Amino acid sequence: MARLMFYILLCMVLMTLDYRGRWVDQIRQTGTLIIEPVLLLVEAPFSLGSNIRQRVTDRQELLAEHARISRELDESRAELLLMDELRRENARLRRLLEASVAIERGFQAVELRQIDLNPYSHRVLVDRGARDGLRVGQPVMDAEGLVGQVDQVFIHSASVILLSDPDHALPIEIDRSRLRTIAYGSGRSGELRLDDLPMNADIRNGDVLLTSGLGGRFPPGLPVADVISVERAPGEAFAVARARMRSRLDDTRHLLIVTRSESADLVSPILPPTESGVNTQEPES
Repeated sequence: MARLMFYILLCMVLMTLDYRGRWVDQIRQTGTLIIEPVLLLVEAPFSLGSNIRQRVTDRQELLAEHARISRELDESRAELLLMDELRRENARLRRLLEASVAIERGFQAVELRQIDLNPYSHRVLVDRGARDGLRVGQPVMDAEGLVGQVDQVFIHSASVILLSDPDHALPIEIDRSRLRTIAYGSGRSGELRLDDLPMNADIRNGDVLLTSGLGGRFPPGLPVADVISVERAPGEAFAVARARMRSRLDDTRHLLIVTRSESADLVSPILPPTESGVNTQEPES
């Protein structure tokens, strides 16, 4: 009983001292300062793991978002390329239509199926033939100028010999000086040569070559090529010139075939037609 009274009295004294001196708060604060670093040290691994997990999650989300945006960007670029190609194709078709109106003759649009540009034969295959009214010798052009002429006709397709073929020759006229001569195929893609020029011929770089209409196969006035060089070698009998064709087969898929003209019934002096003018066998692909 005495011990109980002692403890009660001690508690009252301590409560009185704590009330006046705030000793318990000071002891609590001191203990907190001592224990806090231990608590932080214990919690550090858990905090570090949580931060790492959050960072990994954020990185994965960012990578997924980046992949999605990259995919959408690639798709948008592909769509733009397709739209650009459609715009270019539309522009080429418009130029073909304008060219067909300018020549004031019947024409037929054809699509390229095959191109053969080896050094000995410059020919292309188109997707129209005898059943579509094509005939040997019909002029072929694109939106920029003359391309060549039909030299073989099959049932469903036709072969076109290009002006640059080494076996082709074309009567031409220089637009500026009205000088008439023959332009031969050089065997080089898109290039013609003029070998029979007098040394004093009025021709120079930049001159435009047009069809002269002689020979009865090509209508006069169609643009053919632009002169890019003229050589007058001392001691030679003739001057030599080179010209770059106006037509651009590397930038088009469609051509125009002139199907009606006042000279359509004349025979070409350069590429005479076969007996029937029509080959019933399709070319080997």
